[in-house]
Amino acid sequence: MVKNLAGLLEQDAAKFPDDPGIIFKGKKITYRELNTKAGQIASALKKMGISKGDHIGIHLPNCPEFVITYFGILKVGATVIPFNVMLKEQEIHYLLIDASVKILFTLKEFLPEAKPALRGISGFKGMVVVGGAKEEGIPFDTMFDPSNPVMTAVDVVPEEDLAVIFYTSGTTGKPKGAMLTHANMTSNAFATAETYKYSHKDIIISAMPMFHAAGQTNVMTAAFSQGAAVVLLPRFTPEQVFEALTTEKATVFIGVPTMYFQILYSKQAERFAENNLRLCLVGAASMPEKILKEFGDKFKVVISEGYGISEAAPVVSHNPVDGLKKALSIGIAIPGVEMKIYDDDDNELPLGQVGELVIRGPNIMKGYLNQPQESAEALRGGWLHSGDMAYMDEDKYFFIVDRKKDMILTGGFNIYPREIEEMLFTHPKVAEAAVVGIADQEKGEKAKAFIVLKEGETATAEDIVEFCRARVAAYKAPREIEFVKSLPRNAAGKVLKRVLRGDKE
Repeated sequence: MVKNLAGLLEQDAAKFPDDPGIIFKGKKITYRELNTKAGQIASALKKMGISKGDHIGIHLPNCPEFVITYFGILKVGATVIPFNVMLKEQEIHYLLIDASVKILFTLKEFLPEAKPALRGISGFKGMVVVGGAKEEGIPFDTMFDPSNPVMTAVDVVPEEDLAVIFYTSGTTGKPKGAMLTHANMTSNAFATAETYKYSHKDIIISAMPMFHAAGQTNVMTAAFSQGAAVVLLPRFTPEQVFEALTTEKATVFIGVPTMYFQILYSKQAERFAENNLRLCLVGAASMPEKILKEFGDKFKVVISEGYGISEAAPVVSHNPVDGLKKALSIGIAIPGVEMKIYDDDDNELPLGQVGELVIRGPNIMKGYLNQPQESAEALRGGWLHSGDMAYMDEDKYFFIVDRKKDMILTGGFNIYPREIEEMLFTHPKVAEAAVVGIADQEKGEKAKAFIVLKEGETATAEDIVEFCRARVAAYKAPREIEFVKSLPRNAAGKVLKRVLRGDKE
């Protein structure tokens, strides 16, 4: 099994040189072309002074440039830092500093947020801009100068050298970088492909964003481990999925529950039934039972659900593709991965009892970047402590019931309330704020903010939402605002979020 993540692409270029690796807007890009361009990116990065172990950011949407850059970075031995394309200037700035990013690949359209984020960054070598002119940065096309030879992947120590750092929300409200080695990523790619029964004949629709862990592993690297083709959608719309199904004869669709919701209620929904699909998969969030049933009844397809976490590269468990599937279950552990349920003292709990889900396997991260204490806590006893509350039934199927943390999961993206609360506190009219997750039929959850205004001040919900959207990615902004006279607290002064959520005692 290939253990150097860059080796996946090189393996495919050798075995399937003329077969498509990526299909984008109807254009097929062969594995040979992808590998050649990635090799030139690696060569150009080396000329720019990049060497093994350096951190390179990718701030790009779903496009061939993302894939080419991703493998180019890996070939030179550097580490990929994916940036959510919805991040705002301050969020980009934080990641650039925390990860000591040397070069950032971005899109011309993203420059209004990306360029100001470079302020005060030391050791930064340049910004490569897709679609940009020389005065805006280094034009992406110059990376393919004929003087840049096609570079092959440098040697790595798979169990030690970092391939990717995924940023995920932390207990302080600031994102934490989960450090994944080449062995973490490749083991998860092959195990995921085995679980989904991917083959060279598969054509997989990538509606998941490539900057997301699921987009990279569940789709791209798992597909490349078998030489399958990926239909890369620039952005999700039901119509683009319908087109990929009919034009490209796609065999696998993977998406977050929000996507299934939009397909189900699309005016052209019947087009989804006219396909060659063998498999529908849910990633990044749990599917509401109502949507699961309605989708199955309407299209006569079975949707297989699973569970992943960035710290695990990310796939942990799944309902068997050809076996027993249980509604609302995250399934069973994928090959090579172990799962248990622990109590608060890290003792294993018996079947049916709810506790924290802990995970062990070759896919588990080395730790959090620059966070030794949080790393030790998360990985204590040799098990990754997920923070998710779950139980296991007699068939070893797992069920998530709650989260230890207050994290909100909306449309497959994490929102950490404290980050939003601290931002709300900077509003000149806000005295106090508390953010909780409430149920949402389409996105699973949405953020709701409870606001206490300063005495004598007035504001509208629209004012608060606009303030948030100007400072954080749109998906983080609260979808509902409720103005209250005071926040419920316990005797110690802690805000009782269960009361705000309306949880039953």
